[in-house]
Amino acid sequence: METFIEDKFLNESVDKILKLATLTLYGVNVRCDVRMVINDVRDYLVLIKEGNFHANLRAFKSALTAVVNRTHQSLPDYKKTIDYALSLVATSSIYFRVNSSQLHI
Repeated sequence: METFIEDKFLNESVDKILKLATLTLYGVNVRCDVRMVINDVRDYLVLIKEGNFHANLRAFKSALTAVVNRTHQSLPDYKKTIDYALSLVATSSIYFRVNSSQLHI
């Protein structure tokens, strides 16, 4: 497994998305599984990981972006899966912004 981020959980999450992307090469629909991975990442960043949520989310997004940029054009389904994960990461950022503004701690 290649190291993308200096965080074991986030690195494993990138790896899970890449494994799911590989399954799409065999016609497997993995959208639900990708959504679950991104939800787990969001929960981890909000509830467990210390530091700035947005900075950590950007690091995760950057790792996925680097992979999608290196993906060969002959693998469109593989690339679509990573792009889908990236779209969910953007949604996670919006979700956090809206919900954190409603917190009254």
